[in-house]
Amino acid sequence: MIATTINVISELLWQFFLPLLILLGLFINAKMINNFTSLSKPDSSPWTFSKIKGALSISLASKVGTGAIIGVLAAMAQSSQNGSNGTGVGIVFWVLVGLFFLVPITYSEVLFTQICKQSPRDFIATYLNKKMATIYALGLVALYSFGFVGFQLTGVQTVIRYVSETYLDYSFTSIHALLFIVLPVVLCAAMVIITKSHQLFINTLSSLVFIIILSYLVFFLFFVYQTSDFITVYCQQIWSQVTNFTSVAIGLPVGLIIAFQRIIQISETSLGTSALSSSDRENSPRREALIQTISTLISIAIAVLITTYVFAYGQTFIDSVSLSGSSFERVQGYIFTVYSVTGYVGLIIVLLFFIVSGFTTILGSFHYVNTSLKLSENGRITAYLVLISLSGALSVTHFDIIFEASNLLMFIVGFINLCAMARFINNKLHYVKPDNTELSNNKFNNHKTINNA
Repeated sequence: MIATTINVISELLWQFFLPLLILLGLFINAKMINNFTSLSKPDSSPWTFSKIKGALSISLASKVGTGAIIGVLAAMAQSSQNGSNGTGVGIVFWVLVGLFFLVPITYSEVLFTQICKQSPRDFIATYLNKKMATIYALGLVALYSFGFVGFQLTGVQTVIRYVSETYLDYSFTSIHALLFIVLPVVLCAAMVIITKSHQLFINTLSSLVFIIILSYLVFFLFFVYQTSDFITVYCQQIWSQVTNFTSVAIGLPVGLIIAFQRIIQISETSLGTSALSSSDRENSPRREALIQTISTLISIAIAVLITTYVFAYGQTFIDSVSLSGSSFERVQGYIFTVYSVTGYVGLIIVLLFFIVSGFTTILGSFHYVNTSLKLSENGRITAYLVLISLSGALSVTHFDIIFEASNLLMFIVGFINLCAMARFINNKLHYVKPDNTELSNNKFNNHKTINNA
């Protein structure tokens, strides 16, 4: 009942306000392009690899994860249930359409906050009001520490359960999954946070994620090489699903809604987290914005292209791989397809991708609690532990609540941030000094800059 209620509210908001989100995005990007030279100066200094790698690693570590795979598989299932009755790969087309509206938002949101030298919460407080900034902060914390952590915990469970059932001949019950998988992960995260070691773990895991992502890309290239005859079939499946009469009739609104939700979930564009990933300001505003945009494109490509291609191949040639099952069964089908084509090498790479990226996001979510909530240190730790514990419990038996709540929270957080960006680019351009280092009106100069993630 809870999931259904949240789903109804979320769908109403997305259906009625999706045109507004599109228009806001177009307005922001058009204004940004027209005023680009007055907003920021070009940077003629040489690019420094260490600075690029640092910003890119932090961003990719927070965006690329098991949640992307699980979210895309859920979107494929959702798409196939809304009139297409196919493999669900039509979502690829709608994601490509959505990219034109949403990806440029990443560039704008990072550029604006870099120019103003403000955190997203302070930026919203400046250009909307403090109440909206508080709602944004609470929504972002809930989205990341409850919603996105729930995706990661589901992925970690799937990996452990898959290995256990396949190689140890042991099946976890829901209670056992909660006690022996979720609870230990939550306790480990709690120990890291309480001992204030999270920054060390995040830095280490971020470096590992960068290596794992490269390995994951190599795995996919090998998978495509092994299944090269399927490329044409894959493209035909996409086109067939998009041009299906029923799909066309309801596919435009449904397809765009699903695509926008998944793009935001995968790349976190419009949520303000890309700006948080560039909080060090090691590069110029334009370069930081470009780096985060590249990160957005990489994360979307990894999530959508790889996941849909691998799963579509499994659906086509492996009987046990289907979208009709639970979230666990879909991910299990994905992993089994990987093993069937690439053997143990591909299997190990994908399992490591699930585990490392999952833990990075779980620990990284504390950063958004730490930088967004104006509570005492103990209060922030308590809020974080409550949210990830609740998310962990629901991930075992009620993943649909996490999925629907994430869709609703993404709308709230993204809409507030887009409104603030629109106000900034429309009304406050004259507050930006020609040297682009600070705002000329003193009432905008008292906001704190964000600490390093």
